[in-house]
This record gives sequence, C-alpha cells and structure tokens, in this order.
Amino acid sequence: MKICWSNKKAVAAACCALVVAAPAQADDLKLSGFASVVAGKTSGSCVPVDSLADKYNEACTRYVANWGTGAVYTDDLALNRETRAGVQADYSFNRQWSATAQVTARTLKDQRVNLEWAYLTWSPTPEWKLQVGRKRLPLYYYSDFQDVGFAYNTIRPSPDVYGWDVVNYNGASLSTTRSLGDWSLRAEAYAGAEKSRDNPYSTLFGPDPVEVKWSGVTGLSLEMSKDWFTGRISYTRTKFQAKDQTTGDQAVLFDGSTKASQDFLGLVFNGDWDEWQLRSEFGKAKRMNAVGYDADFHLITLGRMFGGFTVTAGLSGYKEKTRFEANTYVPVKLDTRTLALRYDVHKGGALKFQIDQVKDKTVPAFSGKARVLSVAYDVVF
Repeated sequence: MKICWSNKKAVAAACCALVVAAPAQADDLKLSGFASVVAGKTSGSCVPVDSLADKYNEACTRYVANWGTGAVYTDDLALNRETRAGVQADYSFNRQWSATAQVTARTLKDQRVNLEWAYLTWSPTPEWKLQVGRKRLPLYYYSDFQDVGFAYNTIRPSPDVYGWDVVNYNGASLSTTRSLGDWSLRAEAYAGAEKSRDNPYSTLFGPDPVEVKWSGVTGLSLEMSKDWFTGRISYTRTKFQAKDQTTGDQAVLFDGSTKASQDFLGLVFNGDWDEWQLRSEFGKAKRMNAVGYDADFHLITLGRMFGGFTVTAGLSGYKEKTRFEANTYVPVKLDTRTLALRYDVHKGGALKFQIDQVKDKTVPAFSGKARVLSVAYDVVF
C-alpha cells in the first residue's frame, strides 16, 4: 500500500511506520513519533465578513488552515494554530495480533491532547487485517497521516479538500492486499460512529459548544498502484446530527429533521517519475438534507526534486451549491494557488516555506481573499 508521498526514498519507511500497524516479532513494542512547528499569518486588502465567529470577522484578513481542528490564521503572526506533536505505540503480541495507540498534542486552544488512534489488529493471514477500535476516518488520500507533516511536501493538505466536522470514528475495518500481475491492490471496508463534543469545526462559526454526531458510518475504499501510478476511490455514507451542548436541544436540519444522511466520494490519481511527483484528488460531498449544500472540490500539485530541495506548485478549489434561498444558506466558493519549498535538512527532518493565494468567490464573502505565508519544521522519530 502506497500512502507516503514526498522524497520517496528518504521518507517512505519513516512515515509508513507512523501510520501502519505492522506486527513485528512476538512481544515487540515499537515507539515512534512526529512533530511539526508551524508559523503563519495572512495579509492583503481588508475584506469585511460576518460568516465566521466574531474574533475572526474582526480581523482584516483570515484563512482557515484546518477545519477539523478549528485552526485560523489572521493578520497577526501565530505559532499555535498548527503546531503539534504525536507519539504512537505499536505492540505486537504475536504474528496475528497487535495493538496500536496514538496520542496527539496541539498548541491550539482547547485542542491540547487527543487520542487519535486506539485499535486492535488481527491478521489471520498476511493478506487480511481486521482492526477494531478508534481510527482516522479514511475519507480521502491523506486522512490517515494528515497530522504527519513530514509525509508530504506542502505544509498542509489543502483545506479546500480536507475540511470536515468529524475526522475520527469508533468501529471496525476489514482490509485486504493483493497482487494482480504487476498491480498492487488494497481494499478496505469500514463501519462505526463518532460523537464529537465541543466540536472544533463548530467553533469557527460561534462560541457556543456544539456536539456533532456521525452515526451509521459505512464506507469502502480501493487503492491500486503499478510502477509510477497510484489511484484510489472511496465512498463514505453517514447520518448527521448536531446538538447545542448548553441547552441540550437537537439542531433542526435543512430537511426539517434532526438526523439526515450525507455522502462523500473521493478519487485520487497520483504519479511519481524520477524527480517529479504529481498529486491530484477530486471529491464530492452530498450534505443538502443535513447542512444545506452539496460540494465539489479538488486539489492538484506538481513537485520536482532538486537534490535535497523540492519545489511544489498547486491549485485547489471548493464549490458549494444549494437549493435553498440566499437568506437561508449562502453557498461557499473558494480557490487557492500554492507554491511551496521543502528542504530536507537531515534524515527525518524537513524545513518548509509556503505561499497560498486564496480567492473567495462567495457572495457576500465567506472568509475573504487573503495571501497566506507559512513556515514549518517537520520531524519524525
């Protein structure tokens, strides 16, 4: 299974060790970790908005860097929006049974320490794995290792694609890996649920604590690779609910109910040719009945290595559509252009610089246009 994309020879072993529970010898404990120190700020002409929480609306410019954690950059330089560290423990009981746990700490307010993973793995044969517990919801290509900044060339996967109110689930997954001629295949089915109290995504829009619940999570993914090509398709379906934690009142959704279905589809086409790396991802979200919109989104990046340096240019976009009137819901439309420079300063460590130019085509503006400057140091150990 190919999950890591950067300077492949340098980081494949490091980042894959962080995100795959690989049974080793009996009674074997493996500890690994990652950390990212990230600073960023926005600049540009002031754009008034009233779509976000007051503390963001009052800024001159603003940029949502991570919807899942509620990380927003403004005109003031900040070090605490995306800075994070994680430690993972993999314990192998024998050839068939292992356990994995990962704890991630963030400097972002109210996002201090979280248990991201805690699951058991049973591998009856080398080709099959059954995992039960808490995992990352594999909506898209980077989902499993999104926190491991060293595993990709940009400072962050584009928030135009990676931006949802739930990122984990509690449940089970069954996966298999196969070789069909020159092709390597991995298929996974998963099911579960997640209840997110004090939901970080909801803090982007107001101070009141909100509980978001995704129940009845079911999904399938298929990843295939051959030589320079990697492709992936995924489909996830869930039920959506939200509740005001202060009053206990259930939110009335756009279809008039308190529980509605939502669907997510993802397609990936990646390529690696010598010094060149192409990454592309396309997705659809159907959330009309739940939160009032359907969305199309994409990201495309092209990188080239020059020794220890990698230059990456990319574009991404997010576009909503709604069947409701403008006084009920305003569909969001965002486009981003990205230029990033990565330098591998030592084994397991990389320094990155990135410029993002964000265009907000929402009427009226949702977050506003902005230029985003970021610098990061990523490490795995």
